[in-house]
Amino acid sequence: MFENEVNYRLAKWVLLNMAHEGVISDEEMRLALINIVGVYEPPFFELEDLEGTIGDGVIVDGR
Repeated sequence: MFENEVNYRLAKWVLLNMAHEGVISDEEMRLALINIVGVYEPPFFELEDLEGTIGDGVIVDGR
């Protein structure tokens, strides 16, 4: 069961690093992420945030 989750997470990590290094665009990364979900069918995908947001959107000042 968790093998699919681990494989998905590793593939996602590779894609995020490729986008960070400029090998692929952010749009290509999002498209690839959507496609690898169909391949690996990770059991915890419903918890995934494909928008890339972190936290609840609160803006913290420079404190």
